Amino acid sequence: MRHAAPLLLAALLAIGGCSSLAPKSAGRGADEVKATAARAEESYAKGEWATAAEAYAVLTEQMPQDANLWFRYANALARSEQPDRAVTAYREVLVRDAHSSKAWFNMGIVQLRQAANSFSRMESNVTADDPLRTQGQQVYGAILKILSDDTGHAPAAKPATSNQGAPAPAPAAPVSVAPEVKHGAGGGAAH
Repeated sequence: MRHAAPLLLAALLAIGGCSSLAPKSAGRGADEVKATAARAEESYAKGEWATAAEAYAVLTEQMPQDANLWFRYANALARSEQPDRAVTAYREVLVRDAHSSKAWFNMGIVQLRQAANSFSRMESNVTADDPLRTQGQQVYGAILKILSDDTGHAPAAKPATSNQGAPAPAPAAPVSVAPEVKHGAGGGAAH
């Protein structure tokens, strides 16, 4: 992750050096884009996910073809408990890089957590005699099994790396799926 910041900043400085290529959208000049990139990288590194997501939103608007910006934006959204927006951002990564296994994996984890949340809520909202209740409980259990290791905690998977080779943080659970699944600062199963 720390290696990605200098590379992104270097790319933005190079773009800023060529005023004809400097991204300017909504009146933003190269200096403002560089400041936004620095804020995004710093917030991301510190785990200030909402701030990072805001900054990456601006950067994806400025440089919409940059899959790595979209990936970091999606991760920040997932960690700031915005799963729907995170899935949308992961899809934007995949439009630009359909071979991004990290984006596919992270999007799948976010979607599994959303599904688990739906089945958990289903149980509390349907009657005990509803035939789909039992089936919903089974699906919920299967999803939890996928998301959890044998201790009942999300597994600490090997982190994926960003496009520059730096570790990409695991998105925290965007939804609370069950009391027994812990979603600490490390985020658990997602890459």
